[in-house]
Amino acid sequence: MRQLLRPILLPFLRRRPDEVEKQARHFSLEGPDSGQLVAGVGRAFLGGYHAMLEARALGEVSVAAASVERHFRPFFFEGAAMGYLPRAYFTDDAGRDRVEADLLAIDPRFRYLYYVGLGFWFGFRHPGRPAALEALAPHLDPFYFPLCYDGLGFKIGFFDVPARPALRSLLARAPARRRAQIYQGFGRALFFVCMDDESRFQREKAEAPAEHRNDVEAGRSLAFAFTGLRRPERILLHFSGARDGDELRSRLLGATWGLTAREMNDPEYSFECLAALAPAEQALLRLLPQRCREALSLSTSYEEWRMKTKDSVVSAYAAFEGARRR
Repeated sequence: MRQLLRPILLPFLRRRPDEVEKQARHFSLEGPDSGQLVAGVGRAFLGGYHAMLEARALGEVSVAAASVERHFRPFFFEGAAMGYLPRAYFTDDAGRDRVEADLLAIDPRFRYLYYVGLGFWFGFRHPGRPAALEALAPHLDPFYFPLCYDGLGFKIGFFDVPARPALRSLLARAPARRRAQIYQGFGRALFFVCMDDESRFQREKAEAPAEHRNDVEAGRSLAFAFTGLRRPERILLHFSGARDGDELRSRLLGATWGLTAREMNDPEYSFECLAALAPAEQALLRLLPQRCREALSLSTSYEEWRMKTKDSVVSAYAAFEGARRR
């Protein structure tokens, strides 16, 4: 019966194809490459969202993804995840009770992106109510559910705060146990918002509660590595440019998560990009995701995985630096 609502609801659920590019007017983007990166991410993300809404069968989503450039394809699947729950408004074979299984059946390589996309949707569906996301928790793997708050924090940082800075107060409305993740997502958004203005990023970071500034730093580094895979030498410079050990540890954690997701999404593409580096540098950036996977196998919660990953990759980087000095 819900199918009868399809022609009524679809026009209201669609978003402007240039929505991200218009939002970028509030960002610090000075070079053409910066604008092209944001535009490419936006087109892929919204392309995935609309593909999910308009598909008659879920298999059509992966078919549509094949035409998206490999560098931007993960954002397509993130957008597709954002479109799943609104699709359930007019589709009988969709709903919260099957969201995780349905998304993983499309392509399990994008698992992390799916949780982020679901959190993104709640940011649009329940503006001003971050805790509404908890309603989705019973339907998802509790280990990965915190990633939904990363998506919610990204939505707030990307779509809300640049034009209305007072809306950063939404971050503090998340349940206390979820704030590290929502600030991490906010930091991911700041990578785009402050792309060509380091001082702006530092001001935004300083506005965060002291206990979550490292989460903001890790989030930005995640986005830096994930979007910057085609120029991997810049990831190494991002590490060496850290102002102190605390900042370096946060940058290593975030970049490791970005590299791990990239490798999981498309290992061949990841290795092709890293091949531009010297052998020792390439080995380091391939080792970091390995350490992340090892930490995952030893962890019983998202937060434990996060901490074990940080300890392991900091050790790996110290060994790399030590060998380089000898």
